[in-house]
Amino acid sequence: MEMHTDIIHHMSMIRHLSILTAIVITACNSSLNPSEEISSRTETGCQPSKIQKSPNDFLEIQGDMKSEGELWALLFFETARVNEDAKIVWRITGESDEFQAQARNKEGNVIAPSWIEYHGGSNWQRPGQEWGTGFNFPTPGCWTITVSRGETIREIALGVLATE
Repeated sequence: MEMHTDIIHHMSMIRHLSILTAIVITACNSSLNPSEEISSRTETGCQPSKIQKSPNDFLEIQGDMKSEGELWALLFFETARVNEDAKIVWRITGESDEFQAQARNKEGNVIAPSWIEYHGGSNWQRPGQEWGTGFNFPTPGCWTITVSRGETIREIALGVLATE
């Protein structure tokens, strides 16, 4: 929690922003329809997920549990910004080779990743198979990114800020 607080404080000082909102990365199953409602913390206020430093010195988040299994997100950015590519690498356990992701803001707008790529392996040591995604958020605020692999469902939350 202390590292997360330091990161938020650092971003605020550098960027002179007064409000940091959150994106929620939510794992979903293959039957999820973008028009369906997703239960998330954004309904009552957006709280960012706990960000920690990985052994590789990247920022990472462990997904909140919505089902059996495990999800990790490796962030290739310090701050998600509107109209900028945000690369996220995922490690997710599960039985299926099918991987899905989507993002939803608190107003209910849904976007798909601009790309999804299976990774055969890497030096990031977390459970499950690995995929990379790119998101380009059209508006600032609270977003929910939903990720699924078969029956495994997870979520995380981050803030998307306006472009400087």
